[in-house]
Amino acid sequence: MSSQGLVFAVPGAPVSLTATRSAELLHPGKAFARATAESSNERKHSDLRLAGCGAAGAFALLKGRGRKTRRRAEVVSATEKLEPPPTHKSGKKPKVVVLGTGWAATTFIKGLSVEEAQMYDITLVAPRNYFLYTPLLPSATMGSVEERSIVTPIRRLTAGKARFLEANCEYIDTAKKQLICGRAGTLRTRSDSHDRFPAEDVDGKVRFSLDYDILVYAVGATANDFGCPGVKEHAFFFKEISDARRVRERVSDAFEIAALPTTSPEERDRLVSFVVVGGGPTGVEVAADLADFINGEAASLYPTVHKHVKVTLINVGETLLSTYDRNISEASLEVFKKKRVEVMNGFRVTEVTPDKVKMKRSKDGEIVSIDYGCVVWAAGIKEQPITSQMKDSIIKQYDGTDLDIRSVQASGKGVVTDEWLHVRGSNGSIFALGDASTVMQDKTLPFAEKLFQLGDVDGSGELDKSELRDLFAQAYAEFPQLEEYARYLEEAVEKDTEDDPRLKPIIKVFGEATEREKRAWRQAYNLVRQRVGARTASKGSEKVATDIVDVDANANDKLDLEEFKMLLERVDMNLRPFPPTAQVAAQQGKYLARLFAEGWVDGEAKGLKTTTERTGPFTYFHKGSLAYLGGGEAGFDLPVIGSVTGPVAGVAWKVYETIAQMSWKNRALVGLDWVRSEVFGRDSSRL
Repeated sequence: MSSQGLVFAVPGAPVSLTATRSAELLHPGKAFARATAESSNERKHSDLRLAGCGAAGAFALLKGRGRKTRRRAEVVSATEKLEPPPTHKSGKKPKVVVLGTGWAATTFIKGLSVEEAQMYDITLVAPRNYFLYTPLLPSATMGSVEERSIVTPIRRLTAGKARFLEANCEYIDTAKKQLICGRAGTLRTRSDSHDRFPAEDVDGKVRFSLDYDILVYAVGATANDFGCPGVKEHAFFFKEISDARRVRERVSDAFEIAALPTTSPEERDRLVSFVVVGGGPTGVEVAADLADFINGEAASLYPTVHKHVKVTLINVGETLLSTYDRNISEASLEVFKKKRVEVMNGFRVTEVTPDKVKMKRSKDGEIVSIDYGCVVWAAGIKEQPITSQMKDSIIKQYDGTDLDIRSVQASGKGVVTDEWLHVRGSNGSIFALGDASTVMQDKTLPFAEKLFQLGDVDGSGELDKSELRDLFAQAYAEFPQLEEYARYLEEAVEKDTEDDPRLKPIIKVFGEATEREKRAWRQAYNLVRQRVGARTASKGSEKVATDIVDVDANANDKLDLEEFKMLLERVDMNLRPFPPTAQVAAQQGKYLARLFAEGWVDGEAKGLKTTTERTGPFTYFHKGSLAYLGGGEAGFDLPVIGSVTGPVAGVAWKVYETIAQMSWKNRALVGLDWVRSEVFGRDSSRL
């Protein structure tokens, strides 16, 4: 090669690359380092020149500096383009269909870089063309934040990574790996009466099929009315932005009609009686935002009606926010008392009529009813109908075989996955996450005989408490539900020596890797104490001792195989799924994105096996829980620290919910909404 090297045509003057520059094409890091050094030297010289010239001269020098910087950037950019993009390990480009635009699906797409997404042919299908930041949905009820501030267009998130189809998935054939999707294909009616996703075959509806190699199933869940009569007809569910809008309109209508001179006192009192059903975070935050509006803007806007307003929160449990620290539950009661919100703990709603909510008190069965003008139902969730259909399709694949998939997928809490979020029975082709799924830890009962043989080191056909202690101490890294029993036995049964030879055959089976996993698990447990609670329910040492005594039928302080199986059955009952929260769904989406970025997932069992061997299972890191309590106060339940409540927590809650938005645009809009509502109040207009 001549000393002139290569010549690139760029804006301005041509750039000559010598042999040194040519070598840098193969090593972009060298080019970047040299360009940075040159840039630093040139800045020093130009800064001296700027100091000794006028404004016009300074502008000319800066303009010239800009041209040089652009030329250097183009050279470095050219070297970077020589790096090949990542390719899938199979040499193919698997077809991936993602269902849903909630937390799980959105964080999965966002977690993939543009380059990583190119390894797959990704299509995202959902009836909603935006992502909704659900933690602030209650705050949108009465206008603390505006609806547009907490939604992000999904096409902005999929740009360069996937194509988006706004449609509803109606049928999943897991044997053929095919989806049937549909939506209204014409616009022949007014937009306010247009059904975009009709369930029936109506004029203008279109259907299409999508084949997949890998299905990422993240359709979420739907509101659960628990079969209570009248709920679907008369109550407002609270899952979507349209639900918050309808509640807002109903509350506005109730106030306006109650203020009319023709409204009787009895009808007025009924209209401004607002009922929220559900003592969890959603129900508490809806009641809190409603109470803030009533004690704030409504007092000045509706002075003749305000003193007659009543807000009632009905909770089937004995405490609000039962999954939170008790201090937060007590703080919520204090705030609601100041805001004149009546909390009815221990009541189960039995019926909702057009004008009354009927309920039964748990402790004595007393029937109580209250009049209402608006009922918000935030009492729980259940799986989507399409989830039930997909599970039936998976089960059907195994008809006539020895595999009992029906017992695995019989749960009513979503499709069951393993700890890699792979749907059990789908042979590597389906991954499910978020509220649509339940991560099921392996039960101990199917391994009862193997575990019994490992524990029975003396071959007596029975496990004494020492053998049971040693077995559980080593096995709970593989089966976390055994940990509480292992801790109890370690304290209750004296250990002979620090290095018991009976442990050797057990340790050999579970392996050194399991030991390392156990130590890492212990460290994580100490760091985040609530992590265990997300997987297993705590029984307490007394109940653990009772379980061991109850299964010992002949009371000889030893367990034979049948008694051991009875104990494991009780142990497995402590397994709990991850909570159905945005925090869990978001972490699952990010985890699955990392799994796909490895490039081994291809929709086949072999690819799944390689993936599980090379990557660890999904682990939920509990960052804490938070809830708005009203009156500018909030409650944080933080790992290690514990509970934090009060106005300071309220400010921290607003800051966190602002910075946790999906985009900078949303962060700016939400931040401005907080300022607007504090300075000017909420806008009660009905549009």
